Amino acid sequence: MSFGPELIWLCCMDLKNLEGKSVRRVDGGDGWVALTMSNKELLLLSWKAQACGAARISESEKRELASMASQTPPIVNALKKNIKDAELVSAEQMRRDRILRFSFRKTVGAGFSSVRHVVLEAMDRYANLVLTDEGGTVLEAAKHVHPEENRFRSVLPAQPYVLPPAFEGPSLEELPALPSPEGLAKTAGFGRPLLEAVSSLSPETARRFLFCFYRDVVPEGMLFQKLGKYVTAFPAPLRGAEIIDHASAGDVWRDITITSMLGVSLASRRKALCDRIAREIKRRERQRDDIMRLLTEEDPGKYRHWGEIVVSNRHQIKPGASCAEIEFWDESGALRKEAVKLDRSKTAAWNADMFFARYRKISAAQKRASLLLGKVESELRELDELLAIASASSGDFELSSIESELGIGKRRPESRGAKKTAEHLPPHRRFDLGFALVFVGLSSKGNRYVTFRLSGADDLWFHAQGVPGSHVVLRYTAALSPEEEEEAVMFCASLAAHYSKGGGDDARRVDYTLRKHVSPIKGMEAGVTYRNFRSVTADPKHWRLKDRDFARNQA
Repeated sequence: MSFGPELIWLCCMDLKNLEGKSVRRVDGGDGWVALTMSNKELLLLSWKAQACGAARISESEKRELASMASQTPPIVNALKKNIKDAELVSAEQMRRDRILRFSFRKTVGAGFSSVRHVVLEAMDRYANLVLTDEGGTVLEAAKHVHPEENRFRSVLPAQPYVLPPAFEGPSLEELPALPSPEGLAKTAGFGRPLLEAVSSLSPETARRFLFCFYRDVVPEGMLFQKLGKYVTAFPAPLRGAEIIDHASAGDVWRDITITSMLGVSLASRRKALCDRIAREIKRRERQRDDIMRLLTEEDPGKYRHWGEIVVSNRHQIKPGASCAEIEFWDESGALRKEAVKLDRSKTAAWNADMFFARYRKISAAQKRASLLLGKVESELRELDELLAIASASSGDFELSSIESELGIGKRRPESRGAKKTAEHLPPHRRFDLGFALVFVGLSSKGNRYVTFRLSGADDLWFHAQGVPGSHVVLRYTAALSPEEEEEAVMFCASLAAHYSKGGGDDARRVDYTLRKHVSPIKGMEAGVTYRNFRSVTADPKHWRLKDRDFARNQA
């Protein structure tokens, strides 16, 4: 999503209530930094392309960002050194552009204080975060800009900070009483998509609405809207715009920054995870095909047969023959003749021994292959199940659980002599509905765990019909009305539909039965067999809406 200076102004006005608060903690990662303020609010500053801006975030969102960070940029350590325990004096928009400047004052002792400025240039792929001293000298920057990269300015430590080139155009105050459409389109302080949409209004109306911006107070009734991929705000609905149902500028900025960042990061992780599982599936399929060829293409019995007729009819074989026409009596008592290829440099007895050795070797290999085939096919079913669950996963916890299952999660090495930590539980999710508990397996091990370890005989068990996916278990913890029972059943059925192969479909049939009617069995789609079941049609998206309702009711 893109935006213009008018949305930066609204962001700045929204962050005014943080002025006077101190920075208690500084965290950061790839393209972002989070400031924990003295009022326990967290301010996110992002310079990621397509997700740049400033927004309030939650502690859990910060942890999720931190879990995905691969490195800590130098700007984070510079901010810790310079603005930790400093007071936010002001948050202001610079030059009515997509630039925010946060000024901090820190007492250094004996009545002296230092001032530091943090400048966020929210300019998509050119976005940057710059730390300067009171005199405007750059102390550190998220992105160092060298003269050979940019002919307009450099952004390097120990050099004066220079703002990006200004937008050429008349200011809002310079607009005439009846501005022309051409004049409106060049007004500084507004994005081009907004000005193009405003040009369809009458000159008086357009001027009146534009003068609602850059005041000391944000006027009531400001509508947040989307013009394609451009996000803006305006006092009236714009032609061709989609109204965003948000309560404040803070909500819009959360969507632009944290929601986009987590969505992109999780999407890339999910794709990488699914690609890895898909590669493992192809590897197992090739292995299975090789085993099938070994079992079907070579018949060990023919080598045993040749060895037996050579041993029994050595007198028919001439020394030095490379092929012998041997007559023999078969099991039915009929006289048959068969050509057998031989090693002419060896005796008949030696050739017979070679045939028997080949028979034993192929037979042993096929026996091992038969045992291995069952293991490979079992692994294929588990990987199909894991791929279905991974494709439906949308949170850090789910992806981390599956990554850990595959041995690719981040693990802190244990120091020598450290106490052994508790064994990690198989991947699964838990939901507390207030009147019931719900368990969802996130892998084959997780499925077995929730079905055969966590669940009781009278708990309800759910699985999508005929496709790989999660096992879902429902345990009631209180007496329920028929309406609440139906609500819980549909919630669990929705989870089973969501965490299944093709779980993005609008509707899916889900089977459910008492756990005591579920038995483990190899070779089945769910790894189990079940009876006495009922089926319902479930919406894979339903559980997300109900989960929010349950969370609000418990709060």
